[in-house]
Amino acid sequence: MIAEKITQVQVGKNRIGLLGLEEVFQALMGRHWDSPEQAQEELLSQVATRNYISVNLRADYKKALWREFRRFRGEAVEPEAPGGLEITLLGLGCAACQGFFQMVVDTLAAKGLEAGIEYITDLAILQDYGVRPLPALLINGRVVVAGRVPAPVELEKILAEACRGE
Repeated sequence: MIAEKITQVQVGKNRIGLLGLEEVFQALMGRHWDSPEQAQEELLSQVATRNYISVNLRADYKKALWREFRRFRGEAVEPEAPGGLEITLLGLGCAACQGFFQMVVDTLAAKGLEAGIEYITDLAILQDYGVRPLPALLINGRVVVAGRVPAPVELEKILAEACRGE
């Protein structure tokens, strides 16, 4: 069985993994629509055949899929800017990495900080980041720690500085 490719897309404030997105884009590449709204509806319909899309988030998905499709066609588009901090922890799923992830979650909760947080252990996705050594902590796409688990006090300082935009 061949594993299907999952593409990460920024949908509103969340990064969502979607199955078969590239295949949908390829299939619709030469298609022309009467309006962007018609194109967005078609993209949503095609993607929804293989992915769950909440009724409440349809508008966000339409916007995100249209943006990614335009990017796929080679058009210059502005990336969707997530609100607040976007934290990504890259690790292999070992006890140390899982403990690091939990420490990040606990620190955010204790300090009342809002952030989108993602813990990635999939080797194919980890390779795309090209960050070594692991574990690694990225805040808004920038590597802030790699190859070690910081002390709780250091992690608090890192997160506080990130919230202030330093």
